[in-house]
Amino acid sequence: MLPDAYLLAIGRYVYVINPLSGATIPLDLGDWTSATAAAIIPSTRKAYVTTSFNNLWEIDLAAMESHNVSWNGWGTCNALVAVPNSVEGHPLFAFCHKLWLVDDPSTGQCTDFLGGFTDVWTKVNAATSVGMKIFATTSANNLWCIDTVANEVTKLGGGSDNWSNCHALVEVEGKLYAFCYGLWEVDVETGHYTQFFDEGSEERKINWSHTKSATVIDTKVYVFCRGGIWAKDQLLELDINTKKVREISMSIGNLTNVKVLIAVDRNVIAIDHD
Repeated sequence: MLPDAYLLAIGRYVYVINPLSGATIPLDLGDWTSATAAAIIPSTRKAYVTTSFNNLWEIDLAAMESHNVSWNGWGTCNALVAVPNSVEGHPLFAFCHKLWLVDDPSTGQCTDFLGGFTDVWTKVNAATSVGMKIFATTSANNLWCIDTVANEVTKLGGGSDNWSNCHALVEVEGKLYAFCYGLWEVDVETGHYTQFFDEGSEERKINWSHTKSATVIDTKVYVFCRGGIWAKDQLLELDINTKKVREISMSIGNLTNVKVLIAVDRNVIAIDHD
């Protein structure tokens, strides 16, 4: 029996994970080795996954079924972000060779959100939303802020800030956290950051550069690390309030090649847009 909120892990296969017990259930949805990015739209309870084979897939989390919705232009996408709190639901954005606003996820219909070709978005390592703004780190050592209301882009970080080592961004209660060499709490107005863990604590010694993906349930962050902090693939739970980290012992040992974690909250009322 799954709790009201659970994790969806996408690797070679798709797994449902109980974050409380670690119970892990593989879903019969085929091979997802080519997956590159994923995001859930809570208002429809559907997840969308891009692949290196140029496809956009939809996973219906109510029916636990998947199907291919688009076959063109998705091979360069490194991040998908669903922006909450919009009057239109949760608009889906895709960081590919352009920043696409996915007008209709069920068909893959997109518009060029910012206009013009730029290769900066192919360098995105991680992205998330805080309110109506999207934050993205790149391998070019930058932190970008995209205001989805004003259609404006601002570069917040660069130079010696080591943003290129940040492979996961999450939002918890309006605050932005970056998983880099350390775990940073980031000022969303300036891009300045501070170490999250207390000086002298054991947690502050953790190297988070092994992070592959992270997601949030309430005030707990779930992090999948590849060859992680104890030299093995592992799923970790970070309690933002207590600043404590625990390893989740999954019932299926090491999950194969996990690339994306998604949090699914069944308390969210699904909206039928059909």
